Amino acid sequence: MSSGEIIRGIGFFIAVIAIYLAVLVITMKRNIKKVVQVFEDKNALSAKTAISAAGLNIQKQGIMERAIKKRDNRSHALKFLLDGGVVIITGDERYYLNKKKMLAFKNRMNFIGRMMIPDIDD
Repeated sequence: MSSGEIIRGIGFFIAVIAIYLAVLVITMKRNIKKVVQVFEDKNALSAKTAISAAGLNIQKQGIMERAIKKRDNRSHALKFLLDGGVVIITGDERYYLNKKKMLAFKNRMNFIGRMMIPDIDD
C-alpha cells in the first residue's frame, strides 16, 4: 500500500463518520421538534397542565414494530430531554416541558448538542 492509498482510506473513514454524525444530529433534531410539538399541542408547559405518559402517546417501539412500521424515535428524544432536565416529571407521574430549562440546556451543550435543540419561542 502506498501512502496515497492510506491517506484516501483515512479520508474515506473520516467522511463516513462525519456523514453518520450529520444524520444523527438531523434525525434527533427532527424528533426533538416532534416531542416539543406534542407538549405544546397538549399545553403541557407547567406543573399545573402536566399530562400523563399515556397522554403523550410516545412509546418505545418493539423489535417487531421497528421491522414492520416506520421507525419512531420520539422516545429517544424524550429520554434525551428527560436526562437534560428539560422535561420534568411531577410527583404524580405526569410530564411537562420547561422552556426556560430547555434554553439553559441548549446553552450548556457543545456545538453538536446545540444544533440538536431547536430554537423555541417563549
